[in-house]
Amino acid sequence: MDDVRDSVLGVWRVGRSGRLGGCLLAVGPAGGALSTWWGALSHPDTQNVDAAGTATAVALGFAFFAWWLLLRVRLQLTTDTIVVVNPWGTQRLPWSRVSAVTFGNWGARFHTKDGFTYTAYALSDLAAGVRQDERFADVKRVADAQLRDGQPPL
Repeated sequence: MDDVRDSVLGVWRVGRSGRLGGCLLAVGPAGGALSTWWGALSHPDTQNVDAAGTATAVALGFAFFAWWLLLRVRLQLTTDTIVVVNPWGTQRLPWSRVSAVTFGNWGARFHTKDGFTYTAYALSDLAAGVRQDERFADVKRVADAQLRDGQPPL
C-alpha cells in the first residue's frame, strides 16, 4: 500500500465529540479543584485544605475515568497486527488469525479462525457525529486488502 507509514495502515479513535466530551469531563473538575486550592491558599485553614484535597481527588478520578473510557480507546491496523484498545484491555491479533471483519452494534468485530470475536469499541456509538458505516467502510477496506494479501493464491 502506498499510504503505509511505519507499518501503520490506519488508526481510528473515538470521534471528535467523544474526545471533546472526555476532555471536558477531565477539565471541568480540574478547574473546580484549582479554584478550591486558590481559596485554600487565600485562607489557609484545615477545612479549606481538606476541601481542596478532596476536590483534587475527585478531579483526578474524573480525569482517569475520561482517559480510560474515551481518550485511550483506539483501533490500530498495522501490516502485521490489529491492535484493539478497549477500556478493559488491549488485544493484539496477528492478521494470520483473522478470518473476517464485520460491523456490530458495539463497533468493528474481528472474527478469528478459532471462533473468537474481538470488538473494537473505537468504532462504536462513542464516535458520535460521524456515521459509523462510513468509519467501518474505511476499516473494512484496509482489512479486506490485508486479508486478501495474506491468503495463498487459489
